[in-house]
Amino acid sequence: MTSINRWCGYVHLLLGLAVAAQFVLSPTYDIDASGDVWDVLTIPMAVGAASAVVFSLIRVQQSRQSEEGADLRSVCMLIASAALFLLYYRLWLAWWVFDAAETPPPDLRQVMWYFIDVLFVLVNVAVGRHLLRAAGGQEGRG
Repeated sequence: MTSINRWCGYVHLLLGLAVAAQFVLSPTYDIDASGDVWDVLTIPMAVGAASAVVFSLIRVQQSRQSEEGADLRSVCMLIASAALFLLYYRLWLAWWVFDAAETPPPDLRQVMWYFIDVLFVLVNVAVGRHLLRAAGGQEGRG
């Protein structure tokens, strides 16, 4: 289990760093390059958002079983990852999968994607750090 935690932790950290780099560099490239970057990051972001919810839920369940009860940090991480999941999938499915007609104005859509990018980076870096710490803690006990 330690190697799985470590591997997933590194994947979440790398996803967070990739989206952070995309966020910082996005004003520097044109619309075609933006589409290419989006094509590369779409599926990894979807998987990262979903797995962040799963790992956060596992963390809450583990903290609830302790003597102190549910840890506030784990509950906050679950709320943040669930918000990221809902926002990401709502925007992604509505605009790119189903091509919904309810597309907001481009400026609002850009602000919403900026918010999702920042939330994605924060959630995935936090989940990655937690998984790496859990892997290190399990190694110390083993």
